[in-house]
Amino acid sequence: MRTLLGLDDDTAVMIRQLACTEPGCPPLETVVAVLPMDGAARRWTLRRPADQITEDDLRAGLLTPAPDGASS
Repeated sequence: MRTLLGLDDDTAVMIRQLACTEPGCPPLETVVAVLPMDGAARRWTLRRPADQITEDDLRAGLLTPAPDGASS
């Protein structure tokens, strides 16, 4: 995550796998949050369990801008 996004050691990265109960949503999704010491937090939702996410998924999902910290 740090390498892909070019983050420093002071930037917190949180990854959570959550159950999704909304219609059309997969049973598990993964939320990635980046919380820099200075600047706005960013958050993305990847629509699959964490253990199924590949580097290509991360590249596609995380490098797509998420407006105002909203999930993508």
